[in-house]
Amino acid sequence: MLFSDNSRQPEQKSAPAVDSDSIRAQLKRVLASELFQHSRRYPALLRHVVERTLDGGVVGLKERTLGIAVFKRNPEYDTSADPVVRTTASEIRRRLEVYYSVPSHAGELRITLPVGAYVPEFHLPIENRPELPSHSFRITRIRHWRVWAVVAALLVAGLGVTIRVYSDGNALYEFWKPVLNASPVLVVVETWVGVPKPPSSQDSSPFQELIDPKSFLVLNDINSKMAAYFSSNRLTLEYELARDVTLAKLRTRPFILRGAFNNPLTRQAVSSFRYSLKMERGQSLIREIVDRQDRSKHWDAPMGEISRDYALVARAPEPQTGQMMVVIAGLGERGTAAATEFLTNPKYMERFAAQTQGGWKRRNIEIVLETDLVKGDWGEPRIVAKQVW
Repeated sequence: MLFSDNSRQPEQKSAPAVDSDSIRAQLKRVLASELFQHSRRYPALLRHVVERTLDGGVVGLKERTLGIAVFKRNPEYDTSADPVVRTTASEIRRRLEVYYSVPSHAGELRITLPVGAYVPEFHLPIENRPELPSHSFRITRIRHWRVWAVVAALLVAGLGVTIRVYSDGNALYEFWKPVLNASPVLVVVETWVGVPKPPSSQDSSPFQELIDPKSFLVLNDINSKMAAYFSSNRLTLEYELARDVTLAKLRTRPFILRGAFNNPLTRQAVSSFRYSLKMERGQSLIREIVDRQDRSKHWDAPMGEISRDYALVARAPEPQTGQMMVVIAGLGERGTAAATEFLTNPKYMERFAAQTQGGWKRRNIEIVLETDLVKGDWGEPRIVAKQVW
C-alpha cells in the first residue's frame, strides 16, 4: 500500500549508507539501461527522489509534492483521481527488480524504492560490505534474514510468473495460444516510415523512406517486449517486411501483423472486420479506427502532435490465407507500443477476460485500445470497444 499525504509516513532515512558520488554514478547506469532510457516519466521520478534524498530533502518526498514538482500538477490536484505518482513509482519498483535480476548487475550498488514510501534506499552489494564488529552480530543476522526473505519472495514471484506463462488458465497465454505452435513465430512488420522530404528535393513524392529516430526508439522497445514474452514461452521471432512477404509464406503458419498505415497487409486483413482502419483525407490526414456496424463510432488520431493515440488488436483467421493471425496496429507508433504492452503484460489481458463472457478463448477477438500521450510518452492501454465472435 502506498501512503498518501495524510497517511503515516514510514521512518525516513536521510543519510545513505554509501557516498553520494557512487550513488549518482549508479543512478546514471540504471537510467541508461533499456528499462529506463526510452521513457520520460520513470527516469524523472527516480532521479528526483534520489537527488532530494542525497540533498537531505526527504521530508518533501510525498505523493502530492512529487506530483507538483515532477509531473507539474496543480497544487490542488486530486491524488485519488490522478494517481500518476503512485503508478509511476510502482512501475519503477518493478523495473528496478528486473534490472538487478540480471547477473551482470549483481555486484552493483543497489537503489531501491521501498513499497509504501517515496524515499529511496541505497545498499552496497553483500560481497562488498565491510565486516561488522562482533557486537553487531544480532543486527547482521536480522539484515541477512531480510535479504534472504526478499530473495525467497523474488524466487516465489518468479516461479509464479513461470506458472502463469505456461498455465492454460492464464488469459494472456490463452490469447496467444493459437500462434504458439511454431517457432520461430512470424512477425510481418513495416519498419520504414514516411517522413517529409527536404524542400530542395526534386522528387515528386512528398515522402522519402527513412527511419524516424523518434519512432526507432519506440520500435526498439516494442521489439524488446515482444522478444521477451515469446522467449518466456521458449519461442523465437522471425521478422519480415510487409513489402517482401508473400502469401505463399503466410499460408505456411500463423503470424503476427504489426503496424497499421505503415503495413498495407494489416489494413487489407481487417477491412471486413467490425473494427477496421481508415485514412481520411481532407485538409490534413486523419487516421481512424471505425466501427462498420455503427458509423457514429470512430477513434481518430490526426497526423502530427496528438494527446491520445488508439490501437486495434485482433485475433482471427486472415481472410486470404485462412491462417490464424494476431494484429497489433496503433494509429501511431505509440499506439502500437501501448497495444504491445497490452499483449505482453498479463494484467491487461486479465482485465479483458474479467470484462468478457466465457468462451472467448476459442473465438475471434477484436479490441480497440486508447492511451494518453504526455510529452511523447504513452500511458496505460485502456479498452474502449471490443467484440468476440
